[in-house]
Amino acid sequence: MTKLFSIAELMKDKQADILDVWIEVIDRESGAGADDRRTDMLMSTEALRVEAKSLVDALTLAFAAEDYDDLKAPQFEPSMIRLREISASRARQGFSSSQTAMFVMSLKSAMLPFMQSAFKADPVHLNNEIVKMNVIIDRLAMVTIETYALTREDIMREQSRSILDMSTPAIKLWDGVVVMPLVGVIDTPRAQQIITALLKGIVDNQAQVAVLDVTGVPMMDTRVAQHLMNTVDAARMLGAEVVLTGISADSAQTLVRLNVDLSGLRTAGSLQSGIKDALRIVGMKIIHTGAAS
Repeated sequence: MTKLFSIAELMKDKQADILDVWIEVIDRESGAGADDRRTDMLMSTEALRVEAKSLVDALTLAFAAEDYDDLKAPQFEPSMIRLREISASRARQGFSSSQTAMFVMSLKSAMLPFMQSAFKADPVHLNNEIVKMNVIIDRLAMVTIETYALTREDIMREQSRSILDMSTPAIKLWDGVVVMPLVGVIDTPRAQQIITALLKGIVDNQAQVAVLDVTGVPMMDTRVAQHLMNTVDAARMLGAEVVLTGISADSAQTLVRLNVDLSGLRTAGSLQSGIKDALRIVGMKIIHTGAAS
């Protein structure tokens, strides 16, 4: 066997064999935990091999560096870029954080037998190369975990925005009238979304009146009242009147104790009475015609 002097040379010379062993290690270890799904349920073997090869190519450059302690060094840039891409992709595909970290960490197990064979004649050199490999992979694994966590946070923010968009619709009730039922806590980001959705509903439906129902809002305080006042003011700037409905007795008492002035708001005790008021404003009314025969 040709004498090899570094991990980089070994990875380049034995890449195909290293990839075969690495894939086997990943497949074995990814199904070890009771809460883990096997990698092949989320990614084909072919796709996994392509992903692994791209990382080995990048790591070969990193391992060739004399100074492997500095992840900001230019030779680490391809590895860092590829690792971040892999981590972000796995976070979106549904891999667990442990699977994502294990993908990188398992390279140690895959490399060890090749290193033992290549450097067996020089135990000191073997030990030095193992230490070098462990340092680099451990540090890159931390980058992998950090990127995974950041991507999951981005995903949760995207999902939260999607939920908000779906949970606060301005529904056309009749010509000139829209209804917006509010459910849940109204904080500042949510209040801005409510204003945006309501104004869009008013414009899209050429509404003269918007019924804002707060029956599903668990808490009414000064902050929530101010958000509602801002919503009403924004609607009035478009020429629409707002009817606020669903304020509970407890919420009303709380607002009184807090000296919150809602005299500028048109209110109704229930959604039904609020709709009647809205129809009256646009010149319509509900007429009971009697039971159907």
